[in-house]
Amino acid sequence: MNIIKKHSYLSLILLALLCGIIWRIEIEHHGWKGLIWLSYFHIAIPIGFGLFLLWANLCIELKMYKRIQLNITAILFGIFIYFWLKISLYYLFNSGSSALILEMQTPRWIFFVFRYSIFILTPLLPIGTYTILNIFKIKRPIKQLFYAILSILIAIPISVILLKISNHKGAHNYIHSIKSGYIIPLIVISIGLMLIKKKSTKSMKSL
Repeated sequence: MNIIKKHSYLSLILLALLCGIIWRIEIEHHGWKGLIWLSYFHIAIPIGFGLFLLWANLCIELKMYKRIQLNITAILFGIFIYFWLKISLYYLFNSGSSALILEMQTPRWIFFVFRYSIFILTPLLPIGTYTILNIFKIKRPIKQLFYAILSILIAIPISVILLKISNHKGAHNYIHSIKSGYIIPLIVISIGLMLIKKKSTKSMKSL
């Protein structure tokens, strides 16, 4: 048994922290001020996603051709989520005269959908992951999906609380929980928990 699979929970926590650190390093490199972080492509995203895929591949058992198909599907899903999230964040946090022009030039229903679709995206992340796992016959109990959705939803207030406790620079709100990178480890852990296969009660008793 590989060391990642043997220590799946610990390795997931370390991976989550690493993804958060890589994100924050890039933010600081480009500068903290304002909404600058929404204007460029984050190298931390493909790096973090690649590390997560590597960890996931070491946690699951699958034939090579199925593994390749699963990775391609996961990458396509990740690209879809990234661009949808980018558009949603732009519409949600854009302010000032540019926000007013954007609102005037966009049909009201489209503006509303783009702006608040982040609240659909949040639970869609674990739901999509669970669906992909099931397509490739990697069965996980439905309760793992429920826990993943719950944990990704409470990640938002938890990260905001952490910002307040640590007296972090900037406001203590949702946008800064993303910008600071505080929410990233929590999201990684929420999704990663679905990939970890729980030991059955029967096998636990035999130990």
